[in-house]
Amino acid sequence: MKVNFLGLPDEQNARVALIPAPLEFTTSWKKGTKEAPLEILKVSPNIEFFDEETRTEPALILGFYTYPVQELSNSLEQAIDEISHTVKSALIKKLFPIVIGGEHTVSLAVVKALENFFENFKVIHLDAHLDQRDKYLNTQINHATVMRRILERGHPVLSIGIRSCSKEEYEFLNSAENLEVIWAEEVHQNFPQVLKKIEDFSQNSKIYLSFDMDVFDPALAPGVGTPEPGGISWYQALQILKLVVKYSLIGFDLVEVMPLPCHQITEYTAVRLIFKLCAYLSEKYERTGTLF
Repeated sequence: MKVNFLGLPDEQNARVALIPAPLEFTTSWKKGTKEAPLEILKVSPNIEFFDEETRTEPALILGFYTYPVQELSNSLEQAIDEISHTVKSALIKKLFPIVIGGEHTVSLAVVKALENFFENFKVIHLDAHLDQRDKYLNTQINHATVMRRILERGHPVLSIGIRSCSKEEYEFLNSAENLEVIWAEEVHQNFPQVLKKIEDFSQNSKIYLSFDMDVFDPALAPGVGTPEPGGISWYQALQILKLVVKYSLIGFDLVEVMPLPCHQITEYTAVRLIFKLCAYLSEKYERTGTLF
């Protein structure tokens, strides 16, 4: 099935690819993340296409190409390869990839694709949870281990907004190299210092940004599989996006939306977040003539 972002036709000279990734194999509590890409795209035509902050119209400046919502294999490994293949096809065309999940394991598929085009990139990870377990539910590849697998592939990780972790993960922090954590409490108590840490991590580096919607406070995004109290605010998220776009951002995923019946606040917030990222990218493109 194909539903275009913002309801707009695909732009022949698009610079941004919207890639639905309806992956859901390892969700451990509430199910439904596989429905999120389609539901997010269905909501998208209902926002304003003009961004008042940057005074840009991203659809006119960047142009969008939306991939169909693909039927993924019944094998997790094959499904990851299928998502990775789609991301590679976008990167070959020099399109900036925005991947819409799906469970957080989607990020591993995207990272594998990016490794074919970029060397030595880092990962900024916004989430309520560390996702640094070695195993969960007897598997090593799932939504609760995804950042551990990415870290093992040689990519430094900065996790932001964390407010829930296992004892195993907490102990792992003491020995892990190339892993930094900014707890949610710090975001609320000293946000300027948080921005400084993000800036220090990002300087002179290529950055991949993974955004789990449960990093938000549940009042903003109730439609997630594991809502945790104490999440970050809308404007804190935007300041982080704006800061990261200043550097060499090479891709973005938004994951872990779990659509709720008759309650589309989370999908709408997800669309607005993607649109704001595109607005910041538009501003950068107009200033520099490049996205990557």
